[in-house]
Amino acid sequence: MTEPDAAHEAIVDTWRSFGASDYEYFEKYENPELVAWFWAPASRFRKAFERYLNLDDVLEIASGAGRHSAQIVGRCKRLTLIDTSVDATALARKRFSSASHVTVTLSPDGKSLPFEKGRFSSVFSYDSMVHFEPLTVASYIMEVASVLKPGGQALLHHSNYSDNPTASFKENPDWRNFMPKGFVEHVSARAGLTVIEQQTFPWNGNSETDALTVVEKG
Repeated sequence: MTEPDAAHEAIVDTWRSFGASDYEYFEKYENPELVAWFWAPASRFRKAFERYLNLDDVLEIASGAGRHSAQIVGRCKRLTLIDTSVDATALARKRFSSASHVTVTLSPDGKSLPFEKGRFSSVFSYDSMVHFEPLTVASYIMEVASVLKPGGQALLHHSNYSDNPTASFKENPDWRNFMPKGFVEHVSARAGLTVIEQQTFPWNGNSETDALTVVEKG
């Protein structure tokens, strides 16, 4: 296994190997206050989501137990969730068991999207890519370019942390991995995606450690 592969797998295993399906991590992040960071009307995440994303056929990357998809499930014609955690996907399947338009998929490797090309009207990912290796994010961006339909848009919450480039993500503030926002712009351009909005902001008071990027497939 190469060094980049080992770093990627270490991050995937952090969530893939948590333990029992009632693991407290998933319950913790169901806290209404934490959900409101993303979905309150004044949230930058909610504003960007409502401004850009078409809800005909939506994919959530690194969906966990489905706390974000739960906010939009009644508005989507089709909704697909993908995550690397067996426990999280089991919880998500239980959560959406009565919603026939929802599919929950276990990721094969934490960096690819095993779906047909040009299918999704929108893709989003919240509160997960901030931890990912830059090469993992690059892989996902390439995959997003493949599975988005022309004119489709993706809203990605990722790290903008530009210090400590050789460290483990666990050594950085709020577990933000090294990945300045310009990297996402660069890879998006190489993938044939156009950045139509990008904003940076602090998380828990740390200076501009996070970013939201909206990309569109031409």
